[in-house]
Amino acid sequence: MATNNRLFRLFFAVFLFLGLSSVFAQNSGYFIDTGDGEPRFFQRLAWSGGEFSLRYEVVIETSAGGTYRNYHREFTTELHIDISLQPGSYRFRVIPYDVLNRPGAASEWKYIEVLPALQPEPAAAFTEYITSGGVETSGYLIDIAGNNLDPKAEIFIRRADGTRVAAENLGLADDGSILAFVESETLIPGEYGIVVRNPGGLEAGIAGILFLLPEIESDIDMFIDEEELADLSEPDPYSLKPVMFGAGLAFMPSFPVYGDYVKDGVAVFGLIARFNMLFNTPIGIYVGPELSAMAFLSNYRAKGEEYSDTEGIPDRVTLIVGANLLVRKWFPGQRAALSFRAGADYYRMFPDLVNQFNIRMDVSFLWRFANNVLIEGGLDYSHVLPEISGGFFRPWLGIGFQF
Repeated sequence: MATNNRLFRLFFAVFLFLGLSSVFAQNSGYFIDTGDGEPRFFQRLAWSGGEFSLRYEVVIETSAGGTYRNYHREFTTELHIDISLQPGSYRFRVIPYDVLNRPGAASEWKYIEVLPALQPEPAAAFTEYITSGGVETSGYLIDIAGNNLDPKAEIFIRRADGTRVAAENLGLADDGSILAFVESETLIPGEYGIVVRNPGGLEAGIAGILFLLPEIESDIDMFIDEEELADLSEPDPYSLKPVMFGAGLAFMPSFPVYGDYVKDGVAVFGLIARFNMLFNTPIGIYVGPELSAMAFLSNYRAKGEEYSDTEGIPDRVTLIVGANLLVRKWFPGQRAALSFRAGADYYRMFPDLVNQFNIRMDVSFLWRFANNVLIEGGLDYSHVLPEISGGFFRPWLGIGFQF
């Protein structure tokens, strides 16, 4: 029995020894807490060992006049504490407490230096495309000027979508600016932002910095004469513009196909004038409004109208004004295009003085044969709304102008 008690005491002593003597202080880190809107720096003091300890006492001292004096004491059950230290020199050690709440051997002092964190203030950045030792190392040299720029700052190139590309910090230049380098293959020439992050995590950026390839002089004038060069400088007459204006005049007969009109001796002749303004869309289709004016000379009678052979069928004149939505798609080469129209018209019929409305759709094909001169033909379908209803097909052919 005595032997068992001695073995238990020995085991318990070894247990306490392991729990008290294996504490090792480590270097501190830092992080920023911005929960209240203002950056506040915290240092994390950490240690290892002491797994069987009940708790730990952290003793922090600060240097003043070459000697250290007590600064802070704190108890914790964790293997670290987070504390906000002002810039200066510090040291700390950890004292473990066993399960009986008795202090054990303290760790060695760990010395730390807390440096002031500076808010960078980049004011301007200049980029230059350079090559060194071949295309593999081609890239952009960045010269960043401003205040509070730390030589160990991290430099990032910020894309339009917010993603960042790390640049290599080359250190400070003689004028105090920071030099950085980024390989050209990581960027597409264009406009970017630059972010400077000082040690400690404070950062600031500037936008609107251009990364452009150098202009390469061409020797094309060695192979063409002045007349050919002048021809090249002339604008392409078939080039598509962001906004295009058009006008046209066409012959358009009208044939009733159903409704309250009959075909007894129908002879319908008409002219139509159109004016449009089209806008180029990102998908390569022109869309815009179109106004039209039509005049028809017709010889017909409506259902229910009776005329003698001597009296004949009266001639009627119909004036129509309308508005359409025009959609046009040019084929490659911009010499031909397909158009689609949909809209509504207002009728005024003489001598009956009848007012009518109709809805219409139109599909046409055009061909540009000389600069801005077009030939266009198509088929128009119109449905006349009551009081005299009916439907018409109107094939047409005409000439147009585009600017």
